This record gives sequence, structure tokens and C-alpha cells, in this order.
Amino acid sequence: MEETIELRELIETVWKGKWIIAGLTALCVFIAAIVSWSVLPEEYESKATVQVASEVQDAGIMASYVAAEFTPVIFTQRIKNPTLMDEALEEAGIKEKFDVERLSVNTQANTNLVELKYTAFSPEVAQQELTIFIQKTKERMNVSVKSTLDELEKTYTSESKHLSGEIEALVGKYNEKIATNGLPEILIMQTLIGSQIITPVTEEQMNALSRVDGTLHNELMQMQAQIASKSAEYRKVLDKYQSVKTGLDSFRPDPFIRQIVDPTLPERPFAPSKSLNVAIAMTIGLLAGVGIVVFREYWKNSAPVK
Repeated sequence: MEETIELRELIETVWKGKWIIAGLTALCVFIAAIVSWSVLPEEYESKATVQVASEVQDAGIMASYVAAEFTPVIFTQRIKNPTLMDEALEEAGIKEKFDVERLSVNTQANTNLVELKYTAFSPEVAQQELTIFIQKTKERMNVSVKSTLDELEKTYTSESKHLSGEIEALVGKYNEKIATNGLPEILIMQTLIGSQIITPVTEEQMNALSRVDGTLHNELMQMQAQIASKSAEYRKVLDKYQSVKTGLDSFRPDPFIRQIVDPTLPERPFAPSKSLNVAIAMTIGLLAGVGIVVFREYWKNSAPVK
């Protein structure tokens, strides 16, 4: 019974102060409306979804370098790089700095999809700048792979020249050894093509062959082996060089980065949420009003009797 009386008194106290509560609530709502509609700038959010290839079907030498660069993680790190994005804005003639807080990047687990959200103070700017950032990121990833392939091309070119010089020197020594000992010149051809050739030889050449001892034979066999080994190594380097060269000529980033959803043009503001702000202000006004009314009644009733 006592609790019922206290609840009744509380309701009566609130009812007595209804105009205070209503006035404070209206004031909070009015302030929230003014701030939301007139003070806070509207923000628009452009969204895009990008697919970054994590696997490369090509089995060439460039596959490992492409696979290492074109991943969702690398894409995320590059598009959130302030220096790179500032450069992109400057190239586009936009006089503002990149704010990473306005860019949201979400990589979906177990997929190669990257979801992007970018906010700006107008829908056109949000769409334009998000498009610029994606394009710049693709270009930088393209440049990164091409730079690596350029270095590989230079390395293989230098290595092939070095091997070519070594083979030339070995063949020169071998030819000199053949000529000095009066051996058939057909041995030179056999060494170069790596197979046996049957051809008639002169009596003088036969006599020269009969004078070949174990030491000379071993020297010739070692030279042939060295020439064959260096030639095989040279062919491998040429194959790698050709693979890199082909990759450089045909490389494009588009197959590895695809825009599944192009940057959208927002139709309505993303923030501020005006209705939510008004609702929050109304709640705060009601609670504050009730608190003031109850505290006023308590203060009046607890005053000492004179």
C-alpha cells in the first residue's frame, strides 16, 4: 500500500511539472533540429566493391610477382596510404588533403572482395574521389609489378651476356686445342650441336686422332662438359628473359583488379541522421525535465519547518 502511495505521489509530482517537462523537451528538440538542419554539414557516402585476384593462372615467371602484389591486403594498404592518395588528388586538380577517416575499407573473410565506403560533403565529390582512389591504387600496383619485372629483365640480360662471354671463351679454348693438335674440325661441330656426326676423315686426321692420349682426351671432355653446362644455363636464362619480356609487353592490371560495383552516386545524405538526433534530444529533454521536477518537489518537501 505504501508503494502505491509513493507511486501516486510521483505521478502527481510529474503531472504538476508537466509544463516544465514539456518546455524543456521542446527546447531540446528545437536545438537539435536547428543544429541538424542548419549547423551540421550533410555527408554523403559512396560505396564500391572491388575484386582483387589472389591467384594467377599463368605459370610463367611473372606469376609469383603478380600473385604477391595483387592481394586484398596489399590493395587495402595502398588505398589507405595518405601520400599516394594526396598525389592522386593533386593529379586530379583537387585542392584538398586525403582524410583516411573518411574512407572505410572492409575485406571479406575467405574471399578476394574488398568493400569500400567514402564520405564527402556532396554526392558527386564522394563518387569522384572514390573513383580516383581506386584508379590510383590500380596504377601503383601496376607500376610496382612492372618495376620488378624491369629489374628482372635487366638482371637476366646482364646474366645472359655474362654467360655468352664465358661460352665464347670456352669454345675459343676448345677450338684452339683442336687446331693445335691437328684434330678433325668436325669435333668442334659435334661439341656445338651436342650430337655425334659421322663423316669421312683424312689419313692425317686419323693419325692425329691416334696420337690423342688420356690427358688430352680428358681435357677435351672437360671442355665439352663445361660448354654443354654453360649452354644449358644460358638457355634457361634466355627462357626466363623471354618470359619476363612477354609479361612486360602483355601485362595489364585490369584482369587482377575488377570493380564489381562501381562507386555509387548517393541519393541522400549519410549523416547527420536528423530524425535520430531529434529522437535523442526528445529523450534527453524528457529525462532532464522529469529529473528537475522531481528534484524540485523533493527540495520543497525536505525544507526544515521554521
